[in-house]
Amino acid sequence: MKTRSLLVAVGLLGLLLGALSFLQKKVPGTERMGKESRRLSELSLREAARVELTGPKGIFVFEKKGEGDWRIEKPLATQADSAAVEKLLSDVQFTERLQTLPKSRVHDGILQTFGLGQPTRTMTVRTGDGDWKIEVGRETPVSGGVYCRIRNGRAAEEIAVVEKHLIEIMDRDLSAWREKRVLPLVVPDVGELLLHQGTLEVEVKKKNGEWTMLKPVEAPADPTAVAGILGEISALKASSFVSDTGGDLALYGLNAPTLALEVKTASTNRVLQVGLNDPKETHQVFARVADQPSVFLLPKASVDVLGKIADRIRDKRVVTFPSPEGLQSVEITGKGGDFRLEREGGSGRWILKAGGMRRAADVEATETWIKRLHGTKANRFLTTEDPAKLGLTKPRLTLTFSWQGQGEQGLTNRTETLKVGDESKEEAYLQVSSISGGMAVPAGLIRELPESPLAALPKNIFTEELGTPKGLVWVSGGKRKEFRLEGGGAWKMQGSDKDCPEVRGYLNRLASLRVLKWVGVPGKAEFLKPELEILVEAEDGKKTKVVMGRVGPDGTAPLKVEGVEPVGLMGKEGVLQMKNSPELPSVVAGSPATQR
Repeated sequence: MKTRSLLVAVGLLGLLLGALSFLQKKVPGTERMGKESRRLSELSLREAARVELTGPKGIFVFEKKGEGDWRIEKPLATQADSAAVEKLLSDVQFTERLQTLPKSRVHDGILQTFGLGQPTRTMTVRTGDGDWKIEVGRETPVSGGVYCRIRNGRAAEEIAVVEKHLIEIMDRDLSAWREKRVLPLVVPDVGELLLHQGTLEVEVKKKNGEWTMLKPVEAPADPTAVAGILGEISALKASSFVSDTGGDLALYGLNAPTLALEVKTASTNRVLQVGLNDPKETHQVFARVADQPSVFLLPKASVDVLGKIADRIRDKRVVTFPSPEGLQSVEITGKGGDFRLEREGGSGRWILKAGGMRRAADVEATETWIKRLHGTKANRFLTTEDPAKLGLTKPRLTLTFSWQGQGEQGLTNRTETLKVGDESKEEAYLQVSSISGGMAVPAGLIRELPESPLAALPKNIFTEELGTPKGLVWVSGGKRKEFRLEGGGAWKMQGSDKDCPEVRGYLNRLASLRVLKWVGVPGKAEFLKPELEILVEAEDGKKTKVVMGRVGPDGTAPLKVEGVEPVGLMGKEGVLQMKNSPELPSVVAGSPATQR
């Protein structure tokens, strides 16, 4: 009897060793194993609706609530890290099956030998095609493999050796599976953001698609900055979770938070509360979301940055009209007089209106200062300074911009007023109608603004309407010279047959001349004994006469253009160019006539 029992035991042992040897022929790393490996499951695990995972780290149950949205049901009802769950499913599905044991060799003894009688880990996945389950047993004697039992939907179960990597995939604790973003947001859905930090309150609200700061001052908000800050809030991740039951919030300073961020959408109102620094890790702070029990740690640096949103969100633009190209008019009032600049239809021209006068404005200069003003941002805001001390209660200049903007009822006329106050050596002080308080900007910006109608006039002394010159009369120092454009395009001095090719260059330089500025009504004494008179004649009887007064010690000279009321001030180089006899080469070689 004993002999028969011994023979049976030896036979069973041989059978087990044979099965074990068969499974271990293809351990990881062999060429044969690599050819026969295949996916662990043919089911589409990534379309799973429920996952149950059991192992050394505990029991976890995940439920899918929507596309790409997983929640943890056990051991704690909370949001899951959906990317981590999706990666688990993908990694399990594509783990290599190294070898499968023939069904004829599967029996209870084999299951116990492989550790599958009491598996160390199990994972059940519910899909539309049925449940898929895997049980993990012992590691193979040769490192790199692990024994598993696989129940693949409606198919029969299998016993296989799979990569040991499967254990690492399944052995993760709660912190690895839960969502670490503490306040995930859909940024376009957010309609209001509030910050409470001690006595400081910041409120930013979206209305008609535009963000506006309501506290601590009323001012436009920078939409790019708001979107960036909401993105930072949404990306905030807990370094670790301290408690999931709340407990005594006073221990964490959360009974009276040092900072609270409130984010509102049409359907939700979430509040992130920040408490004390962690005494063990001072670069971390305790925090919680008001409608959840969990207390967690956040990096202090991330919270400190969010505490400065008042300065970051505020729109630092000096003016907020949408674009220089869309501007229709600018009303300007100040010590230099009241005048208006209007854009003329689609011509690109600007028209100056002042005291009944209607004249073409300097398009290039107008476009330049408008574009610079539009592109400038404040150096800093002066919310606590007395406006009177900044010169803003009696501004030296006020500009009102008009344009058409999209409103609830379609296109509407919009305006914005800019007041210019005093200036220091480097800064000037402004106030815009859309904000309270002043702002400091570079002083050079303000010095480009036209403070009188004269400053808005074109500075060229010859207009395009004159046309192509056909004749030139030049008088200076008691000498009178007359030049005519003859057939063949040659310029000749009258009274002689002399060709004067330099006259063409002289006229081109005259066309490029610009006064330094227009200075007002001429004084008679300035032109009693003019130093120069120039008459340019064109076709159809068009002509322009220019008279230059006495040249000053600095080389500049007053200039009177026939038909133009104000007197211009010509720069030194321009004076030299004009006084140079037309048939002679330019006195400023290689340089256009400038007024510096």
